[in-house]
Amino acid sequence: MKQPGWIALVAAALLAAPPAAAQTVPGKPGVTFVSGGVGENALAELRAREKEFNLKLVFTLTEGNYLADVAVRLTDAAGKTVIDHVTEGPIFMARLPRGTYTVTASYNGKAQTQKITVGDRLQTAYLRWPSQPGRDVTLPPGSRERAAGQTPAADAGAAPKSAASAGGIRFIAGEVGEDAEARIKAAQHNYNLKLVFTLTEGNYLADVDVAIRDAAGKTVLEHRVPGPFLLAELPAGAYDVTASYEGKPRTRKIRVGPRLITEYFRWPSDPSADYTLPREAR
Repeated sequence: MKQPGWIALVAAALLAAPPAAAQTVPGKPGVTFVSGGVGENALAELRAREKEFNLKLVFTLTEGNYLADVAVRLTDAAGKTVIDHVTEGPIFMARLPRGTYTVTASYNGKAQTQKITVGDRLQTAYLRWPSQPGRDVTLPPGSRERAAGQTPAADAGAAPKSAASAGGIRFIAGEVGEDAEARIKAAQHNYNLKLVFTLTEGNYLADVDVAIRDAAGKTVLEHRVPGPFLLAELPAGAYDVTASYEGKPRTRKIRVGPRLITEYFRWPSDPSADYTLPREAR
């Protein structure tokens, strides 16, 4: 899997990273560009620099969620490529000679094309793609530094010490990806509780904090789930399940028996903060 754009995006998200430098295009005097905008600081930095450029592109889902790793190609009126770049965030800005350009932007293999006339003042264009809830994964900016090192999901076997000391609950915490999702589905007959974490639009979520407490209030399982699924094998009974995404908890009472039950936890999207990637990018 090719990931250089994702790795660059992670680097841009770190608060300690230096300000993004405008890139020049060899053989194209006067043409410069910059991309980024992962996190509030990076967005503020780019907004403060808008006067340096005369073209701004913003990449989002139709719901408004920002996108990253968008392939951008600008060609001039003669059809010659002026800029060819994979963005490091949802904002792309360029300084171009006055004229008409064709912008082709591709996200997850789906291309959009617009003709844009550029002058002295900043021209802004929005390019939007429909979401694919069953494939896209939404992450808060704070999670991005850990994404480059993720490993596939595995049966937890021996649960973390906090869970094992409270009863040795066996569980799977599902990572992102088709193979991991297939493993979750193949294993679910061995468990009696399945939790699924999504946005209200349906996009899968990752990095959800889960705490399960029994009827006596004792925590039997506490885990940060690195993907949209959690399977657990619990003694029959009633439990309070709390799932928190980006500091927003959802709590419900769930009664578990011998058969698998499935519960969905959903959160509204925050288009100004959440970033959506196809699951293959994680």
